[in-house]
Amino acid sequence: MRQAHRQNTVGPWARRKLNALEQYLAAYHKVMQNQRFNLIYIDAFAGAGWSRVRTAPAEALGLDLPIDDDQAEAEEEFIAGSPVRALATGRGFDHYFFFDADPRRAALLEQLKRDHPQKDIRIKTGDANAGVQKLAAHFHKRPMARGVAFLDPYGPHLHWATVQALAETRKVDVIINFPLAMAINRLITRDGQIRENWVQMLDACFGTHDWHSLAYEAKDDLFGSNTVRKSEAAAERLLALYHGRLAHAFGHTVKPSLVTNTKGNPLYYLLWASANMRGVAIASHIMAMGNSVNLQELRHRKTTRRKG
Repeated sequence: MRQAHRQNTVGPWARRKLNALEQYLAAYHKVMQNQRFNLIYIDAFAGAGWSRVRTAPAEALGLDLPIDDDQAEAEEEFIAGSPVRALATGRGFDHYFFFDADPRRAALLEQLKRDHPQKDIRIKTGDANAGVQKLAAHFHKRPMARGVAFLDPYGPHLHWATVQALAETRKVDVIINFPLAMAINRLITRDGQIRENWVQMLDACFGTHDWHSLAYEAKDDLFGSNTVRKSEAAAERLLALYHGRLAHAFGHTVKPSLVTNTKGNPLYYLLWASANMRGVAIASHIMAMGNSVNLQELRHRKTTRRKG
């Protein structure tokens, strides 16, 4: 097993999601500047505040998952992570909740808290899913609360139950880093033989076992035997499944935005959802600044390529 991901390093493509977050928060504050809402920011997998851009192969986060090692080379530099950007953007929030499972990253967040004594910052060490769900369950006690949640898991560790809990508040916009190519699609083996703990992770991630029937197809081999194989359209189908569930849970979504590495290979998708259509135009504009994805076109291109 490789060394755990505790140095808070990121690939150079991390700027895309962080810039998108910062732009959305800035626009959100402009919309809310004349409102009397109590604003809350939630960062479910906050990291250490500042991140070093990787110059060496990525670690598999200590999770025994098949994470790709392909990384672009870049000059060593540090970039502001999501907690730093949230604290520095716009008028700021009334309350900040930072979650991270690693005590060493949490300790660095404590330093960030000391650097901003005027801010109400609460740092929770442990399972982010349990922490965010507990926080969401108390939103009914805050009728004037509104917020933004940035859900950027290190792997396939964001549970659908957490997303659903935020949706049920009807008060929180979410920006999700959906690690489809970096982690999720790699757990789905070509022959259908998936380790049980991976199946459990995928069930928790999607909130349903429907991903399995979408990812696999039964085919006849040369000997007339019926075999199960991973579909060539698995990634597109899984993205459509997750995005569709988001739309059903929240009511409003925008087209996913694809983030690739420096070689143009897919890594993850940025997704946005809200119960309020107020942010649709803003989120659509920000997501379109990257590689906006049309799910129907993706499926059509995949079908055309197979027929050809």
